[in-house]
Amino acid sequence: MVSYNAVSQFTKVPTAVSLELLSHLLEDDVLALFKHVLASTYFCFKGHFYEQTNGVAMGSPLSPVTDNFFMEDFEKKVLEQATHKPVCWF
Repeated sequence: MVSYNAVSQFTKVPTAVSLELLSHLLEDDVLALFKHVLASTYFCFKGHFYEQTNGVAMGSPLSPVTDNFFMEDFEKKVLEQATHKPVCWF
């Protein structure tokens, strides 16, 4: 049995790759909304405004959706390339 865990997963999801995956599934107008939300990652910390430049924003409703699409594709690629394929994968 093997268990995997991602550390700081949302901040490591590559938005460009995720948008490319989503472009095959979504219509152009919906994809444009995803692009806008994923590119507008400003937040305030101790009275100062910052822009998140990597990954998807924590707390954004689209972040889990985007992350799930990315991880599904990642798992598929890893399993296809695995030398020893698992009998069961959850």
